Amino acid sequence: MAAVGTRTRAVAGLLAVALVPTGCGDGDSTAEPSPDVSLVDTVTVVGVIDNTFRPGRIDVAAGTTVEWTNGGRNDHNVLPVDTFGWGVEVEDFAPRDVYRHRFTAPGIYAYYCSLHGTATKGMGGTIVVS
Repeated sequence: MAAVGTRTRAVAGLLAVALVPTGCGDGDSTAEPSPDVSLVDTVTVVGVIDNTFRPGRIDVAAGTTVEWTNGGRNDHNVLPVDTFGWGVEVEDFAPRDVYRHRFTAPGIYAYYCSLHGTATKGMGGTIVVS
């Protein structure tokens, strides 16, 4: 199913190379082996703008990582309405912060910002995983 938002594919090997520390000096540093990951799918919620998630709903395939970027001027949070085990609190989601969660099970995942709404009105959104 096509995703609404920006879908990017990154080759994990390239990412792993970018993250492996390079040593200089006495030559005793050793890099840990990088994880064997093939492709990573990320759907970006266009943004968390003051008092709104844009877009408010996205549809993704199971196994997709959804990324929220706080592009507003205010602190926010991302709280699940009915499910637990994901979300981000205010102290970890200030302006310019990014939060990611991989949705592995199909379902409808509603979320909201408790600073600018409630579970039923105001600043909220939905992730539909198929």
